[in-house]
Amino acid sequence: MIFVILMLAPMTASYVFLPDVVPVAQRLFPSWIERPSILILSDLLFVEGAVFLVFGALIGGATLYNAWATTDVRKAQFTEYIWNWKKIREERNFPTGILVGLVLISFGIIYILTAFIITL
Repeated sequence: MIFVILMLAPMTASYVFLPDVVPVAQRLFPSWIERPSILILSDLLFVEGAVFLVFGALIGGATLYNAWATTDVRKAQFTEYIWNWKKIREERNFPTGILVGLVLISFGIIYILTAFIITL
C-alpha cells in the first residue's frame, strides 16, 4: 500500500505545486509562455509516465531475463521456455523485480492516460 501511495506522490505533487512550477517552466521553455497551466500539467504527467514506463521495462525485463531464463536457454537463444509459466513456477520463486517492473509500467500507463484526460 505504501508503494502505491509513493507511486501517486509525483502526480499529486505536480498538481499541488503547479502554480509554482508554471513560471519556472515558462522561463525555461519559451514555447510554453502562452500555454495554459493545465496543458503544462499534462506535459509534466506525460513525462513522468514515460519515465515510469522506461524504468518499469528495464527492471522487469532485466529480472525476466536474468532470473527466469536458465543459462543454457540464453546460450541456445530459445525463447519458448521463458514464456512457459507452468515450468517457471515449478522451478523458481516469483521474483519481486518483475512485480516492481509491472507496477511501474502500470503506473506509467495511468500517468499517460491522466495526461490525455486532463487535456479533454
